[in-house]
Amino acid sequence: MTSQARRTRPGISDRSRIALGAAPWLAAAVAQLAVYAAVRGRLPDKVVSHVGFSGPDGFMSPLKLVAITVAIYLAEAALFGYLLIGRRQTAGQYRLVAACGWGAALGEGYFLTASFAANAGLSDPRDLDFSMAVHGGIAIAICLAGGALGAALAWKADR
Repeated sequence: MTSQARRTRPGISDRSRIALGAAPWLAAAVAQLAVYAAVRGRLPDKVVSHVGFSGPDGFMSPLKLVAITVAIYLAEAALFGYLLIGRRQTAGQYRLVAACGWGAALGEGYFLTASFAANAGLSDPRDLDFSMAVHGGIAIAICLAGGALGAALAWKADR
């Protein structure tokens, strides 16, 4: 096998790479289901499903929102699992893909958990407006921490 055919270190199996890419999305799906199970009795018939620049502008049933969210998480788990078995990635590219996956998964999970909490009346109803002054900074911090964790796990696995 030439160095061009596989530029990443051969120390980690494809199964491990797939697990590394899929893990944060699967965890986000489980967390989303757990939060829904915990607050479903407090949720209104319609919850905020989309927030635009002028505030909430999309609504749907909580169960439909959870089903769509979990389906999207599973699709992202498959996508990032696949992306991490790329044969022509350098070690740096591999760590970057892992960092992006972990950061995005944790950031999305934060926003959806905050939305369910606000819909269930567990936090200030103004949280449904997702003030970027508050939630934007928190989401960025969570994405950066998740990205650092994903990169560190990829680096550790590749050693």
